[in-house]
Amino acid sequence: MFVSFPKVIVPCAIGSCAIAYVSSYFISVRKIFGGTIPHTMQGGEWAKETNKRMNAWPREAAGPVVMNPISRQNYHKI
Repeated sequence: MFVSFPKVIVPCAIGSCAIAYVSSYFISVRKIFGGTIPHTMQGGEWAKETNKRMNAWPREAAGPVVMNPISRQNYHKI
């Protein structure tokens, strides 16, 4: 028996993606199994402290080293 790709496989793939999205939403966002988000992640204080620590990281070697050049465009500072 021949399985038709457009009639069977594509709807199954779309359906499995939909089920995965709905499951992820209810588990992560709606927290159906309980749990809370830490208060440091809800506000911006965690990101500010992390940026402060990353920018104050002790430098070694020749010039300034960028920890994450995509989000930190301060590599030209000496």
